[in-house]
Amino acid sequence: MKSYRLTLVSFIFLASLFVASMIGPTVAQDRGILKEFSRTGYFAGTKLSFVLLTDKTIDMFFKGSSKDEVQEKVNRGTCFYIAGIADKNMKMSTDFVVEQDGEKFAGTIVNLKNFVDGDVAKGEKISGILQLQKKLKLNHLFMVRGAGGMVDFQLSDVALQNVSNQ
Repeated sequence: MKSYRLTLVSFIFLASLFVASMIGPTVAQDRGILKEFSRTGYFAGTKLSFVLLTDKTIDMFFKGSSKDEVQEKVNRGTCFYIAGIADKNMKMSTDFVVEQDGEKFAGTIVNLKNFVDGDVAKGEKISGILQLQKKLKLNHLFMVRGAGGMVDFQLSDVALQNVSNQ
């Protein structure tokens, strides 16, 4: 009976290691992909993260019908998911411009949470999408400017291998 319990415990332990090995790489891959497509900067005194939305990064933030809606936006033009938490009471500005190869592109703002022009209280979550009507050349440097801040995207070879629009 004792050896049966030991065998059962060993089996459960090995099964849990197998499951962990299956899940672990996915989480690590997601973190790696997110790192490749994310940039962070200070805008209006608050740290905001910008994530270039691709087929790989959309799944990290959106599910179900909202994922399908965002995918349609990404198919039409370049999009960024923007998120942060107000470090202080602040005046949010959604006046962002993307620059690439000497051209400037204004985008359409999609408010998810407090991503509108106006006051945002300290501690409040900010999230939204900046949608361009144009597809950027992802193998060229591009910058997002606005609200006194800037982030630049020079995608690595690893990132470029994970997108189809270059």
